[in-house]
Amino acid sequence: MLKEVWTEERLEEVRRLYEASFPESEKKPFSFMLQKRQEGFFDILAIENGQGEFCGLAIMLLSGDLALLDYLAIAPKHQGSGLGGETLGELRKRYGTEKIVVEIERTTGAAGETAQNAKDRLRRKAFYLRNGMKPTGLLVELMGVEMEVLTYGRELSFQEYFHMYHRIMGDRTANMVRPAE
Repeated sequence: MLKEVWTEERLEEVRRLYEASFPESEKKPFSFMLQKRQEGFFDILAIENGQGEFCGLAIMLLSGDLALLDYLAIAPKHQGSGLGGETLGELRKRYGTEKIVVEIERTTGAAGETAQNAKDRLRRKAFYLRNGMKPTGLLVELMGVEMEVLTYGRELSFQEYFHMYHRIMGDRTANMVRPAE
């Protein structure tokens, strides 16, 4: 079950899992996301089980008609329980299938196939494909990391993708987001 995070206690649980789950090169400052949430650009969601126990997080970046699943993490003790797939289903209901966009570390070409975490990258991609997402063919370099962009079938141009970030990050986006080769 997805719930918007507003209490300090739950926010701290989300922050701890966020800090532990993602590489430094892919993390935005948590304080930045909190600030932009106040401006309507981020949803910070807790994933809870039926007893209200914190099980994970979903952080959405919102821009116009796009909702980027910026971060999804399931707490280690709840991994393998189906919560990830259930969460994607809830996100589809909440934001609509046509809006959702996901970035994953590149799995093809030298950057993906020779990466130290190549198996994790392929496992992550298989998870999203199993849950109905499709590759857009769009490869981007985001803050120095090559990413593949997936959707539930929506066509997405680099211009639309870039505009999403530009709207939130401003002119510094040009230095952070570019097409990958």
